[in-house]
Amino acid sequence: MPLGRGDLDGMPFASTDPQTEDARKFQAVYSLIMDEQWEEAAKALDEFIGAYPKSPWADDARFWKCYILEEDDHPRATVFKCYQDFIAAFPSSEWADDARTRMIEIADELAERGKPEYMAIVKAMDKTSDDEVAIAALEALRDVGDENALQSLIDLYGQSQEGKLRSRIIHVLGEFENPKALQKLIEISQTDASPELRRRAIAALGETGDAKAMPALMEAAQNAAELPLRRTALRALAGFEDPTLVAFFKKMALSGANPELARLAVDGLGDLRAPGRDDALVQVLKEAKAGEIRRRALHSLADQDEPAAGLTGQLLRELALKDPDPEIRSTATMMIAENRTPESLSHLKEILAAAKDAEVQGEVLQAIASVGGKEAEAALAAVAVGGANEEIAREAVYALAEIEDIDKAVVLGDVVRRAKYPEAKEAALDEMADRRDPAAIKALGKLLKEEKDPEWREKMVDALGGSESDDAVPLLLDAAKTDPEVHVRTAAVSALGEIKTPKARQALMDLLKGKKDAAGRVDEDRVGYGS
Repeated sequence: MPLGRGDLDGMPFASTDPQTEDARKFQAVYSLIMDEQWEEAAKALDEFIGAYPKSPWADDARFWKCYILEEDDHPRATVFKCYQDFIAAFPSSEWADDARTRMIEIADELAERGKPEYMAIVKAMDKTSDDEVAIAALEALRDVGDENALQSLIDLYGQSQEGKLRSRIIHVLGEFENPKALQKLIEISQTDASPELRRRAIAALGETGDAKAMPALMEAAQNAAELPLRRTALRALAGFEDPTLVAFFKKMALSGANPELARLAVDGLGDLRAPGRDDALVQVLKEAKAGEIRRRALHSLADQDEPAAGLTGQLLRELALKDPDPEIRSTATMMIAENRTPESLSHLKEILAAAKDAEVQGEVLQAIASVGGKEAEAALAAVAVGGANEEIAREAVYALAEIEDIDKAVVLGDVVRRAKYPEAKEAALDEMADRRDPAAIKALGKLLKEEKDPEWREKMVDALGGSESDDAVPLLLDAAKTDPEVHVRTAAVSALGEIKTPKARQALMDLLKGKKDAAGRVDEDRVGYGS
């Protein structure tokens, strides 16, 4: 069967020097492979192999080309030949053992189909194939839980000194549902001379999902000498749903000994579904020294389906108003809005009054809009009409327009009439037109009739044209015929041209016909007068 992502745990992954062109090219190809974009990856590999035949990653490219053939369900004999040619070309490649393993499994499939010659080819390749054949056989026996197979696997681990083979044995041990296999993995994780094999054993312990592996993983996370082992142990523990991990992750997150481990611990805490998790995250939020750890704790709390009991409205208010970290202030503000408690709006209004930064003010206005309701409408309308400056007033208009279930025609029309700043008034005009709401467009036409300033009338006809709505056509036609200012009438005609509907085109034709008729009457009067 083709390799899956889980099968790649024991395989080397690409490591490139980003300073060289071929390294950058190969890393791009490798990303396509990891994203399983087989067609694009195959084409990119062919281009790479042709362009960089001497590259240090030429063997990587050739191996992955075979892998893609396998994933893309090419004939098994074709895939077998690809791996065979790869080993012949690159016998010392770090991928050679993986290619042999794939050949063994493919040969086994072909043998079952009446083609035993493929297994003979594999056995004839070299002496290491015997161990690989043994592993393939043990993997097959693993599925039926054969005790002898497990003991043979453990014995083979002790007899072999070959790193890749031992790595593969660790992977297979992790798939045995057997206490003896678990104990062997724990032993390897604690005593093997190779840090990399200890790390792989730790990862395999996590894959077992067996709670009996947790003490060894917790010990490794806290005390392993090598940082990669501690990282792997923390990631492995994140896969368990055990209540005892709440206190463990909290302690690791607050230890501050290593920022990376603290990040992994708070992420693991956030992924848990266990009693006391939220309280532990709140404690990390309050007590952690590093800003990133506090931010991660708050984001984990924000991502929960239900508001965390320990994260009170008052605490969020304090964070939003006073926290030195701007990201925490912003997140707390949005959480206040999402909670929709009775005090949410009053807290947001208080935060808005205290905010000095325009970006923060805009975020708070949007948060108020998300709360919704008449109180939020009134609060935003007040800022839109008479805010502290033109920028915040304009942003309040945009937020006001986002509130659902309000009468946009009335509310935005009132802003147009009463706004202190021209920027807010223009924003309200645009929002009335952009909504394509017949009631709002009708209200905009009424404002046009009421407006005394010709400059503002011109802005209003421009907004009506921008609506691209047939509801605006009669309003613009009337302005084109009756407005006392030539530039407003001209703007109304241009606005009709922007609408581009049959109704708007007919209105323009009527205007043109009216001008022709008027010109004809003038000529007739002149002729009569002359006679």
